[in-house]
Amino acid sequence: MKPAENRKIEIYSKKWCPYCRKAKAFLMSKGLTYIEYDIDDKSKAEEMARRTDRKTVPQIFINDNHIGGYTDLLEAEKSGDLNRLLGISPEDYTNKAWELIVIGAGPAGLNAALYAVRKGIDLLLISGDMGGQVIDTEDIGNYLGKKDATGEQLIYDFWEHLNQYNVKSVIGEKVERIIPGKEHVIRTDNGREYRSRAIIIASGTRKRRLGMRQEYVLTGKGVHYCAICDGYLYAGKNVAVVGGGNSGLEAALDLAKIDCNVSLIEIMDELMGDHYLQEQVRKNEKITVYTGNKIQEIKGEDRLESIVIQDKNGETKELEVEGLFIEIGLEPNTDFVSDILELNSRKEIVINENNETNIPGIWAAGDVTDIKDKQIIISTAEGARAALRVNEYLKEVAG
Repeated sequence: MKPAENRKIEIYSKKWCPYCRKAKAFLMSKGLTYIEYDIDDKSKAEEMARRTDRKTVPQIFINDNHIGGYTDLLEAEKSGDLNRLLGISPEDYTNKAWELIVIGAGPAGLNAALYAVRKGIDLLLISGDMGGQVIDTEDIGNYLGKKDATGEQLIYDFWEHLNQYNVKSVIGEKVERIIPGKEHVIRTDNGREYRSRAIIIASGTRKRRLGMRQEYVLTGKGVHYCAICDGYLYAGKNVAVVGGGNSGLEAALDLAKIDCNVSLIEIMDELMGDHYLQEQVRKNEKITVYTGNKIQEIKGEDRLESIVIQDKNGETKELEVEGLFIEIGLEPNTDFVSDILELNSRKEIVINENNETNIPGIWAAGDVTDIKDKQIIISTAEGARAALRVNEYLKEVAG
């Protein structure tokens, strides 16, 4: 490994940028330090533009080599280019059978790993990225003892706590399949296979999509799923937000703050978010609310040009917008187990009171499961409970 003093990592970022947070968390998971430049500083923004010819953040350099953004960073990790640039010889975690593999690095997965390692369990943590949905959360006021925390700070605290126990981890590989057996086999998108006697699935959730063709064609070209991440690109412009729950209302308010003219579209006859947020939206002159409406069409080939909405009477209205932010909730990351585990109608993993799935030796915890309440503190508790049950299982098997 290259000495730290000969390794220079630079990140151009913004404080509110979730992809920046994920990039920093990923580097932290590898024990790396970095220099951060906030492009709210005009001189740093101009410097980034000169060095990259890009406007989006993060932009990452390693020893003056331009890596790109967060997705580029993960691709470099998968290809091995990142380790070569860093002078790191990665360990091979495929050459042994682990007692436990935890899938996911959000609150449930990190706490499951913490409780397991403290029980002396030989474990490996595998996750496509760090932090789950929590790292995208700006303000957290309901986690006991962390009254002013952000999602980023909370995940950093979780990881630093876990890292005291030298837990082995593979961050940047996405699990594609589990093959059950006496030793379960986990196959990732990098073609690697990992073996374990027990598994805890804590893979969390992802943003839900509308499912329209042009939505996919224009993703990143006017269609987005995170107003906090990409809203600044549309400051002062006409935009639309789909979704009248808390996520949609918060997105509309955030966009209005940067002088956007916001069309807020909700398919139900009334907004569904918290009453306080509804009041804030209703009195904001920058936001026009369309309840009882759905997106009928997304127009544009190379860039988003407009959307067509339709009310329950079949009447349509075309809205010229430059940005469309889809905030219609979350769906569980269960594609890789849909053929082996029992799922409910919402595609959540069905578990019992001990976090067991329908396959012996496989547990699940957190938002990926059918638990009713999707809260950070509940997910962390579920991760701990799953780990404690795994500990009992491994003792029984050994006995």
